Amino acid sequence: MRIFIYDSREFPDPDPNQTPEQVKAMMTDFFPELANAEIREHKKGDDTAYEFVRRVGTKG
Repeated sequence: MRIFIYDSREFPDPDPNQTPEQVKAMMTDFFPELANAEIREHKKGDDTAYEFVRRVGTKG
């Protein structure tokens, strides 16, 4: 099973046929700051967790 994590919140897999990048694009509708986030993959028990981490940048 896949779990998606953003801002310490877990989200269920919306569609197992989508890539993690496609799921991120879909979640960008609700969390616009995810547009430039990186995806970190790790195991969480028997599940695979994909964590969306906002990239640190400069404004201007």
